[in-house]
Formats: sequence, C-alpha cells, structure tokens
Amino acid sequence: MSKTCVGLGSLLALSMLCAVQAGAQQSATVEKEPKTKLEAFQAQAGAVVIKGYSHIGKITEAGFVEITAMEFTGATTGKKQTGVAIDIKDPIIGNNNRSFIDYDEVDSLLKGIDYISKATADVTKVGQFEATYTTKGYFRSTTYSSSGKIAASVSSGYIRPAQAFLSLQELGELRAMIAQAKQKLDSVK
Repeated sequence: MSKTCVGLGSLLALSMLCAVQAGAQQSATVEKEPKTKLEAFQAQAGAVVIKGYSHIGKITEAGFVEITAMEFTGATTGKKQTGVAIDIKDPIIGNNNRSFIDYDEVDSLLKGIDYISKATADVTKVGQFEATYTTKGYFRSTTYSSSGKIAASVSSGYIRPAQAFLSLQELGELRAMIAQAKQKLDSVK
C-alpha cells in the first residue's frame, strides 16, 4: 500500500473521529440547556444571583428525597423566580440529582401525583401497570404494580437519574411537602 493511501485512510479516520466528537459535544450542549425558568435564572453569566431557600422536609427510607422552596433574585435587576427543588440520593447507585419545578408548574405536579396515587391494577387489562408524571426539570413520580401490590418511586435527572423507592404513604407525604413549599412561596410574595 502506498503512503498516500495510508495517509488518506488516516485522514478519513481522523475526520470521522472529529465528526463524532463534534456530535457528542453538540448533544452534550443540548442536554445542558436549561429546561426550567429556575435553571435558566441561576445559569446567568455576569450577574449576581441571590438564592433564598427554606428546607421543607425529607424522606429517608429507600433513598433520600428532600424538598426545598426556592427564590432566586437578580441582585441588580430585582427580578425574581420561584419554585421547588427536589433533591434525590439514590441508595443503590449512590448518585445525587436535583430537579427544579417552576412555581407555575407546581399545581400540575400536585394533580399528577394525586392521579397516579389513585391508580390501581384495573387501569390496564394486560396485567402490570406503571403510571408516571414527569416535570420539565426531569422529576418523575411513578406508581406501579409489583407482586400484587402498588408501590411508588421518584427520580431526578435525565441521563443518570437518581431514584428513590417510596410507599404510597410516603408518596402522600412527599405531595404534602411540595404543597407546603408552594404555601411558603405564596406567603413571601
């Protein structure tokens, strides 16, 4: 084989590698784009952002779930953004993740949790079921049938989500904490 063929082959391989890396960088950039107003607000460059927060509560059974009421304020503009942060630590994988729920999305989340909490095996005729509600910030609340019982889980994150397993009672407690966070935000407006 001539040096020209080897050189062209190496050049082609290098070109393909660069294209793959560029595609990976582009998709990584897309994944990092803010999905919520809170994420976009805190990602401001060249501005001072003041974060106010109140820890509302946590559940520490099969995983760790913590609810926090959040208020972000632009120091120079006075503009505010409020919502709820849900932090989850996965007991199996050990990773942590946080999802932000914008204030205007909280009522929808509460209704979603209400709905999935009432789901029973008769929601489908094929046997097992799973009912999931997902927010813009990748917080997922799920109920599912398992060995004739109904259980729940919550997760946060898109690529490597952190997940915690809950009983239906704990899912109800989580819902109450989210509602309490919303009340806290209402009281400071």
